[in-house]
Amino acid sequence: ALSSGFDSFPLHDTLVSSVTEFRLQAGDRVFHDVLVGPDHWLVYATNRGMDKFQNVHPLSDVELKEYEKSITDFQVLVEKHGASLLFVAAPYKNTVYPEFVPAEIPRMGNTSRLDQILELLTNRSSLEVLDLRPAMFQAKQSSQIYYSTDTHWNDLGGFAAYQAIIETLRFDFPQLSAHPISDFKISMQPPKVMDLSFIMGDTSLSEERVQLQFLFKQAAHTDSMVLPTGRQLTFARNNNPDLPVALFFHDSFLYSVMPFLSEHFSSTFYVDIMAGNDILPRAWVEQIQPDIVIIVLNEHFLDILPQLLEKGRPGSE
Repeated sequence: ALSSGFDSFPLHDTLVSSVTEFRLQAGDRVFHDVLVGPDHWLVYATNRGMDKFQNVHPLSDVELKEYEKSITDFQVLVEKHGASLLFVAAPYKNTVYPEFVPAEIPRMGNTSRLDQILELLTNRSSLEVLDLRPAMFQAKQSSQIYYSTDTHWNDLGGFAAYQAIIETLRFDFPQLSAHPISDFKISMQPPKVMDLSFIMGDTSLSEERVQLQFLFKQAAHTDSMVLPTGRQLTFARNNNPDLPVALFFHDSFLYSVMPFLSEHFSSTFYVDIMAGNDILPRAWVEQIQPDIVIIVLNEHFLDILPQLLEKGRPGSE
């Protein structure tokens, strides 16, 4: 009750932010779920996140078998309805920028859960798999592609993911061709308090946001529905009927990529698979009858994908 009363104190947020800013200026580098790395680079440092970065707890053989069965069963459903399935693994910020994770947190194992999952699905199934790490590492060479005060990639990182996804889909859909970066104007938006600054309680630690502005007329028209969880269902339509219909299951990493992707499909359905128990993947596939189903998850959530897909199984709601 005391904590609840303090949280409702009118100047609570201002006071917390002031204390956090004082600690930061004094050299403190350890905050609630956040560590401060070189150049004030913020690292999301929950126990679960750090375990994954350090490769402390690999998936067991039993867990891997269950993972393979879950994905295989879902692939069978997708193909039964005439679609193909693409599995896209997006690397987490700490994976792309390990040099900003404090040196006191070393890697303990050589193989990550992401490595395990990709090896399993690449070597033991006919599933098409896209590992976005190479695209991210290449894009990183010329630009900062993740925000320093946020867990997500910025528009340049999202654009690199977009190009990799479209180029992968071209094998089955040759009419698809990703736009080059020259089709966009790169601009900087005013500073904003991002998620890691908010988590650590510093509402004065803001960051400019990079934005890619279209230099051509967008063909896709988009609508979205905000769910009680704050997540969204997004729908886009393109007037070109010769383009395929796509169904995406995704997490928050894909929101910034949607405007790029939607230009390439006659209809695009984006289902935030983290939205809650009412999201039933199997039902979406059965109702929409898409040409292509794409799962895009960042590695922080990849190991729980079987649980997310299970929500769509008969009798599991």
